[in-house]
Amino acid sequence: MPPKEKNIVLQVSIVVAAWLCFFMLPFQFFYYDKTRSPFASQRFITMFIASNLLLVCFYYLNSKVFIPKLLAVKKIAQYIASIFLCFFLYLSVMYAIMVTSEETKTFAQSVAGRSINYKGPYFFSGGAVTLFLIAFLVSTGIKVITQWFTAEEIKEEISKQQLQTELSLLKTQVNPHFLFNTLNSIYSLAIANNQKTADAVMKLSRIMRYTLEDCQGNDVALQQEIDFINSYIELQKLRITNNNAVCFTITGNISSARIAPFVFIPFIENAFKYGTSTHRPSSIKAMVDVSPQAITFTCENHLQANGKSKAEGTGTGINNTKRRLELLYYKKHELKITTEEHLYKVSLTINLN
Repeated sequence: MPPKEKNIVLQVSIVVAAWLCFFMLPFQFFYYDKTRSPFASQRFITMFIASNLLLVCFYYLNSKVFIPKLLAVKKIAQYIASIFLCFFLYLSVMYAIMVTSEETKTFAQSVAGRSINYKGPYFFSGGAVTLFLIAFLVSTGIKVITQWFTAEEIKEEISKQQLQTELSLLKTQVNPHFLFNTLNSIYSLAIANNQKTADAVMKLSRIMRYTLEDCQGNDVALQQEIDFINSYIELQKLRITNNNAVCFTITGNISSARIAPFVFIPFIENAFKYGTSTHRPSSIKAMVDVSPQAITFTCENHLQANGKSKAEGTGTGINNTKRRLELLYYKKHELKITTEEHLYKVSLTINLN
């Protein structure tokens, strides 16, 4: 049996068992001669059937109509009036059955019966009031608790949708920012009439295919992300001079690892933008290390004069990445951005456990 059907069967079984237990309560609260079967008493049978029918109707009337239509919309006076009306109707029916029963009339003529005031506290302290209160409290309690859980589920779903919307927005902000910088690189090649321009456009097409088609979800295979980074690095190498050394290494088993897309690229992009030079030696060293417990990314580059203002990582792409990391890997990541002399260092560890 599928899990969903099992859940339905379990819920129905609980409801049926609860009602059966409730139907047994009249045997405790209704008066009958304990020396014989309760079903030998016509009065007990009539009160048993009428009480259970009325209480079942009241239970669902309170749960399905009074609470959602009155109490939930703060019509307190109408709700209380409706409950008292049902209470009066129920007691009236029970009282009418009891006082019109031949058994009651016969008992009333006895010595013990003459001492009882059937119109006073004796009746209102009996089982009918208790049963009504049980039905009222249980139906109200279950409905209120159910609505609370439903409201919490709705709030959680709304929160998830808002989170997904924010993540999608952040990703859409990262992509144009990244593509804008990449197009600037190709533009610089075209201005110089560089023969590498055609190759750069081809690499850009592969990058765009990845950004537009392959990474629509919240995570991708780490191998795909690394291939994307390699394509970007190869594209950037077409524009930088030979005095800029670039090294990107991978260690560990990446075959089964998955990661959110575009969490590494803003740091590498930042390194190329502010860590390369046309007239002085510089280097960029990036590494991805994969272990069963974590993925660790490090990036280190020489900090050129025009990049000092970015030393603390305040660029749009990096700020968006920080926010995405907070949303996707809350309390499961550690990001450190430091500047040591003329070196700009990034260390990002994502916990896989």
